[in-house]
Amino acid sequence: MTIDKRDLKRKEKPEISQKGYLSELFNLACVLRGEVKHLEEIKEYIIQEYVDTGMVKLIRPTYNKNEIYIVTGDEWKEYQKLKEKDERLIGYGFM
Repeated sequence: MTIDKRDLKRKEKPEISQKGYLSELFNLACVLRGEVKHLEEIKEYIIQEYVDTGMVKLIRPTYNKNEIYIVTGDEWKEYQKLKEKDERLIGYGFM
């Protein structure tokens, strides 16, 4: 697959091309849930479009069947307080 340079110009955002962003690296994590074959297709697309072109580096894709909870900062603090008090207070309906 080839990259059309017109698409790159169209996607370029002025706030991203500012000087401060050029000297720093950022991380992005996505949690995707689905069948392994679909997740593999998505991973291959990312590799072909972005990793192979040198735009980003793929650190380590991880597959896991465990549930993942995304919580706010306040929920995390409350969880930690309950955990400190008694481990039995967490795990049943908190998250």
